[in-house]
Amino acid sequence: MADQTTPLVRKALSFNHGRALAILLIVALAQSFSIDSVRSQTSTHSVFVETFASTWCEPCGREQTIVQRLIENRSHVAHFVVYHLQDVWSTTDAVKRATEFGFNFVPSHAYDGGYVRTSRTIVDESEMESVASRSVHLVELTVAKAVNGNVLNFQVAAAERNAYSLSGELVVYIVENRVLHEGMLWNSVYRAQVVRQGLFLKPNSYEVISGNWSISSDVRAENLEVVAVVFDKSTPGKYGFYAIQSACSRDSKLAIPEFGGWLQPFLPLILLMSTFMFKRVYASRGLAFRESSSGKNTAK
Repeated sequence: MADQTTPLVRKALSFNHGRALAILLIVALAQSFSIDSVRSQTSTHSVFVETFASTWCEPCGREQTIVQRLIENRSHVAHFVVYHLQDVWSTTDAVKRATEFGFNFVPSHAYDGGYVRTSRTIVDESEMESVASRSVHLVELTVAKAVNGNVLNFQVAAAERNAYSLSGELVVYIVENRVLHEGMLWNSVYRAQVVRQGLFLKPNSYEVISGNWSISSDVRAENLEVVAVVFDKSTPGKYGFYAIQSACSRDSKLAIPEFGGWLQPFLPLILLMSTFMFKRVYASRGLAFRESSSGKNTAK
């Protein structure tokens, strides 16, 4: 059936479609570029917290109350690795890391690889929230684990979310929760560092790293947690690169406000539709002009 619309009607429809798509495209792009304003007000990442403790240290025991509350919180504002010194869980890795930070006392702690470093005091939640809102290269991090006999298998996926390349480092730790010692439960007790490798992510790309760890007989497999941390090589500090994201195997998907814009998932589709529709708009405008011109010529 032939098109019964007049050239002027088609021209009006084309203009309205074009205007509507232009408005939608502007809104979508505004949404995509609103990350900086959101970042200044809310969390940009989950803070990586390294604490140094001893079972005989009374303030360290009080600190565990905070650790337990935060690791059980679904939002996971922070992820912990608790190094023990001069007690039954002391390791050479713990001594080495304390030396790197220059810590000689417990309790002590560092946020994001030394971005904030404090000796002789326990962690502070308000301080963590402040660190969590600092400007960082946005990275989405997910961790999965599975126990098969005496082997812990894990998989870590890191995705770039700032649309420019990241040169970083991925470190994966094994920690144990609910470890009982002299009537007290300890959480995030350091057991091993199982991965330390370079990480290069192109814009909007991702990388998946897999590995495993042999579970020793003195560890309860059901209490093990895998903690992954991404460090940014472009932000070197006095004690090493600063951490820009952390996650653990309890997280199904790290919920960061920057990734939650309602139009973000539809941006590629909107851009594709806009390009296609604009081509049709311009084509129909050209057709309307030609038909109008043809009508004028015929009238003559």
